[in-house]
Amino acid sequence: MDNRQLTTDNNRYNPLRPMLPAFFRKFPLFADLDDRELATIAAVAKTRRYGKDDVIFYADESGDIFCLIREGQVKVTMISPEGKEIILKILGPGDFFGEMALLDDEPRSATVVATEPLEIVTIWRHDFLQILQENFTLTRKLLAELSRRLRSASSRIESLATMDVYGRLARFFLDLARDQGKPLDSGYVAVTRPTHQAMANMIGTSRETVSRLIHDLMRQNLLISEGKTIYLKKTALDQFREEAT
Repeated sequence: MDNRQLTTDNNRYNPLRPMLPAFFRKFPLFADLDDRELATIAAVAKTRRYGKDDVIFYADESGDIFCLIREGQVKVTMISPEGKEIILKILGPGDFFGEMALLDDEPRSATVVATEPLEIVTIWRHDFLQILQENFTLTRKLLAELSRRLRSASSRIESLATMDVYGRLARFFLDLARDQGKPLDSGYVAVTRPTHQAMANMIGTSRETVSRLIHDLMRQNLLISEGKTIYLKKTALDQFREEAT
C-alpha cells in the first residue's frame, strides 16, 4: 500500500496545521539549529494522527517519510518465524523513527504501531535528505543517535544470549531509567511502565514471568507500581547494575 494513501485514511493526515519554527526546537534532534534552519524544516513538515493500535508502517514496505513523535508512543516490532511479536524498542515524545529506509534505500526493517493515540510530524524523503545535506550539525546528531541505538541493540543481543530472565529484566529497567527516568528527591526514579506483555516481548520471556518477577521486586520494596508509572529505588538500580554486568 502506498504510504500517502495509508496515512490519509480517517482524516489522519493534516498538512494544514501550522507549525512555527520554534516548535521544532523542542525536539532534541533540532535543538541546536538556528531560526533560519528551523524555518526550512517547518516549511516542509506535516502532521499526522493515529489511534491506538494503528500501524504507521509495516516491515518490508518502501520508506518515504521520516517521523518525529509529537505526542503519544509507538512500539517498533518484528514477528519471529514462530509468529511471536518481538518488541525492539518503545519510542515516545521527542523520539524519531523511519530514518533507516531513507538513508539506505532499503525497505522498512520493522513494523511501527501506535500504543496510544499518536501525533507525529513527518518529512518526505527528498526534503529530509536535502536538510541533512545542508546541515552537518544535524547529520552528526542523527548519526550519534543511530550509534546509540546500535550499541543498545548489541547490548540487548548479548543479554538475550548470556543472561537469565532476571538479568534481562534488570538490564531492561536500567535502560528504561537511563532513557526516560525522572529522579525524585524520595530516592526513587520514576519511569513510564510498558505493559507486562510488552516487557515480556522485549526480554524474551512470558507475561506471567514478568508479572511474578515484578511482584517479587515489589515485596522487596525495590520498586513501586502505580498505574502507568513505576518508581524504581535508586539502590535497586545499583543492584540491577550488578546483575547486568
